[in-house]
Amino acid sequence: MRLILSFIFFSFLSVAVFAQEATEQESDSVKKELAKIQKPKVPKSFYIPTGLRVGTDLVALGVNAFGDKRTRYEFQGDIDFHRIYLVGSYGINEYQNSGEEFTYSNEGSYYRIGLEADFLQYDPDHNTLTFGLRYAKSNFSETLITNITNPFYGLYEESLTNKNVKASWIEMTAGLRVMILKNLYMGYNFRIQLNRRIVNADQFRTYDIPGFGRAEFDNRWTFNYYLVYRIKWKEKKLMEKPR
Repeated sequence: MRLILSFIFFSFLSVAVFAQEATEQESDSVKKELAKIQKPKVPKSFYIPTGLRVGTDLVALGVNAFGDKRTRYEFQGDIDFHRIYLVGSYGINEYQNSGEEFTYSNEGSYYRIGLEADFLQYDPDHNTLTFGLRYAKSNFSETLITNITNPFYGLYEESLTNKNVKASWIEMTAGLRVMILKNLYMGYNFRIQLNRRIVNADQFRTYDIPGFGRAEFDNRWTFNYYLVYRIKWKEKKLMEKPR
C-alpha cells in the first residue's frame, strides 16, 4: 500500500512540475511574440540615404560681425542612414591679438568627422535630437612678435613662428534640429572637446587653435547654432508606432 501511495504521490508531483514548465515555456513564447510586435524589424531599405543636410554656423557669423579679433567661417553637412547620421564639418579661422609688448596672429583650418544617433523616431518633419562622437583636427601657422628691452641694445623686436602646427581632439556632442520652413532647419550643438594634442609648436607655446579655442585648456566645451537646408532625393520613411 505504501508503495502504491508513493507511486501516486510522485506521479502527481511529476505532472505538476511538467505543467509548470510547460506554462513557463508558453509564457516565454508569448513574451517573445509581444516583443516582436512591440519592436518591429527595421527594413533594410530604411538604411539607404535619403538626403543631404548642409548648413553654416551662425555663431561664427556673429563673431565676424561684432568681433574684431577673430574671423571664422564654418560649414557642416550630414547624411542619414535611418537614425544614424554621418556628420562632417570644415572651417577656416584667422585670429589676431595684441598688447603693449606683443602681437600674436594665427591662421589655419580645421575639420570634424563622426557619427550621431537620432532619438526622435516618429517625427514626420524629421526633426532630430542627436548624441554623437567626432574626431577633429586642425592645421595652422602662428606668429608671435614681442618687444624686448635689452640693457645693451635697447628696445628691439623678436619674431617667432610656428609653422605647420597640427592639433587634434575628440568631441562628444548633443544637438537639436527643428524645421522652421519646408526643408529648412535651425538648431544647436553642444560640444565637449577632450584630449587636445599639439604637434610642431617648436618656437613658442601655442596660444589659440582653430576650431578649438584657447590652447591652454586640454578639455573645454563650446556651442554652435546652425542654419541647415536639407537636399532630399528620396522621401524618408518613418517606422510605425507600436500599438
